[in-house]
Amino acid sequence: MKEIAQLAIFLVFVLPTLLTLTVWTHDISKNPSADNMQKGVEIVAEDAIPWWLGIFVWIASLGGMLSVILLLGLIYFLKWVEEI
Repeated sequence: MKEIAQLAIFLVFVLPTLLTLTVWTHDISKNPSADNMQKGVEIVAEDAIPWWLGIFVWIASLGGMLSVILLLGLIYFLKWVEEI
């Protein structure tokens, strides 16, 4: 079950970034301009932020006891799939 969760996280959050980097690598080899290099920096910067941070902020903005329970559940899930 844990491996399925890790695979799902990879397919949803990591694979699109890898595909974007592959396309960017192809583009930069064809046209090594400053704009293409800047795009590569942006791709890397976006990937530096953990995928779960937006979910964490959204749950925290809900407020109340439900927010606390959901945050604890998210933290437990992230520990379970060894993301944190």
